[in-house]
Amino acid sequence: MQVRVIPLLLAGLAACAPNDRLEGSVTPLLDLRYERVEAQQSEDGKEVAVRFLRMQGEAEDMVLKVTANLEGYALEPRLPIDLAQRVGNDEGPQRGSVSRSMLDEPTRDFPELARGGLTFHGYLSPGERVSGELHITFTNGTHVYSGRTLFGRFEATVP
Repeated sequence: MQVRVIPLLLAGLAACAPNDRLEGSVTPLLDLRYERVEAQQSEDGKEVAVRFLRMQGEAEDMVLKVTANLEGYALEPRLPIDLAQRVGNDEGPQRGSVSRSMLDEPTRDFPELARGGLTFHGYLSPGERVSGELHITFTNGTHVYSGRTLFGRFEATVP
């Protein structure tokens, strides 16, 4: 009986822990495995970014970067940032954007977001770690990533 309890307990703990890859329907098209995550707010407080990183020799690949414009928004723990929201007015840019920069790949463009959220479970204090989660659905269209999704939980270092 004890032998069975330990594997079940470990499986349960693993299910709650952040993964080393992002998930979603984009994964058949892109390798979204990462080694570490950084979260940072700009010095002027107007932008926040989460970078999913992987080493490639001496260089660093940015597997994915999710950026949020914080104009008119107060960054608070557990308060989701609506990445698809327009900033300023209905014609303004979206609050969130997604990018990718890999050493041996062309720069990837992503379509606009139909839905998206980025949540930090704590404050972005330099030198600390913060957990969080994100979910993104790209708009429908003719782009290769149209209608596809990205999601995951993370544990980030704040430089």
